[in-house]
Amino acid sequence: MKLGRIFIATALSLALFAPNSQAQDIHYSQYYASPLNLNPAATGVMPCDMRISAIYRNQWASVIGSNAFNTFSAGVEGKFNVGSHDHYGLGLNLIADKAGASSFSNVGVAFSGSYLKKLGGRRSNDQYLVAGAQLGIGQRTINTNGLQWGTQWDGDQFNSSLSSQENLGSLRSTFADVNIGLLWFMALDKKGNSTVNFGLAFSHLTKANISFSTTEVENLYMKTAIHGGGDFRVARRIGIVPNFALLIQGPSIQSNFGTSVKFDFSKKAVSDQAFHVGAYTRLVTTDSTATTSKNGVSVDAIILVTRLRFGSSNIGLSYDLNISPLRPGTRGNGAFELSYIYTLCGGRGRPMTCPTF
Repeated sequence: MKLGRIFIATALSLALFAPNSQAQDIHYSQYYASPLNLNPAATGVMPCDMRISAIYRNQWASVIGSNAFNTFSAGVEGKFNVGSHDHYGLGLNLIADKAGASSFSNVGVAFSGSYLKKLGGRRSNDQYLVAGAQLGIGQRTINTNGLQWGTQWDGDQFNSSLSSQENLGSLRSTFADVNIGLLWFMALDKKGNSTVNFGLAFSHLTKANISFSTTEVENLYMKTAIHGGGDFRVARRIGIVPNFALLIQGPSIQSNFGTSVKFDFSKKAVSDQAFHVGAYTRLVTTDSTATTSKNGVSVDAIILVTRLRFGSSNIGLSYDLNISPLRPGTRGNGAFELSYIYTLCGGRGRPMTCPTF
């Protein structure tokens, strides 16, 4: 089966499963392993012709047990030739998240496209500028049947047999979403062992009304993402892989930054077997309603990461060590994530040195 047919079949499969998925506003420590969630301009930015990615996150299980946050994303992308040096990319991404006794969830499916324009240079310093856009639809729901109300307090404990005097049932909000982005990347050597990249993305341009009430308006804040990274060979089989992402959405600011060390196993000139291990730090804004008395920045978590690449597959695992003011309640437990990326090279694409997400 040709790559084009595989891409279409995979995309249709994800689209069919999206309506049955459930999700919430997503957040990943391994943001680099979910490129379509980070920046639509990352669509099709890959050495091969097709990429399938999936990532799962579980958070706050130590505090709220079975009502913990469970977040999942999956995407499929294809890269296609244009002219002598340029490319275009097509992608489909879905998100799914569910949390809390109310089963507060948000499902989303988005289609993305990008254009990869070569700016010049030889193989030793190939560089591209990529523009991308994403159009999607999201739906948020709350099921109030599992909630507890003041009228169900019998003076000693909550009694579910008592009437809540509420008849809200399931609340639903559906909205359209538009995202755009730019990405620049450059090769630093002929073999593609060292690269650098920077990106800028703007999400939720429609500022959609996500309120569950028909009489009130609650607009979704626009989000700005500034990100970058690199892969720098420092020895024959050792590399340094730093990454950072700054996310700004309304009054909230979050910054993830850190690095991993890559050890190549393969004896080939271009390695297809490697092991990563590293750590990241997540900073978040605080305000006077939290434990601090004034606005500021605090360290939310230290993130331990590891990643294994063998052939076309990349498997990543990370764990958040919570060191925020919530630590007494969480006992230091934050979240774990598992990611998987599979790339398929069919030989029809031209060689292109680019970041490996």
